[in-house]
Amino acid sequence: MTAQIEADYAAAMAEHYADLQRNRREVMAQVAELVSPRKLASIEKFIDYADDNFVCDFELTDTHGGGRQDEPGTAFRYIYIDQHSGGCPAGDDHYGWIWIPLPKGKYLKFQYA
Repeated sequence: MTAQIEADYAAAMAEHYADLQRNRREVMAQVAELVSPRKLASIEKFIDYADDNFVCDFELTDTHGGGRQDEPGTAFRYIYIDQHSGGCPAGDDHYGWIWIPLPKGKYLKFQYA
């Protein structure tokens, strides 16, 4: 019984993480249609750095939340961030949302923890 529960859990988690990766790929494909290859590479590098934690729930939005934060050394120069501390489900101290400005009034939004 325990082995089956563990196997079911492992299968459910594998499907969950595959869904998260599929979401990221689909949204980043939309971002690639809006930005230059240089800017796309900068965005992907920024996300990979954030991915040292946990990133998920990617989407394109028409609005942003949070406060502006300069990001020197990136092709997008700044982000909007809504950051919180304490009580993060992933066990880290900081979590929240990031919005990266894109052309045509769009923002790439994702959650990090």
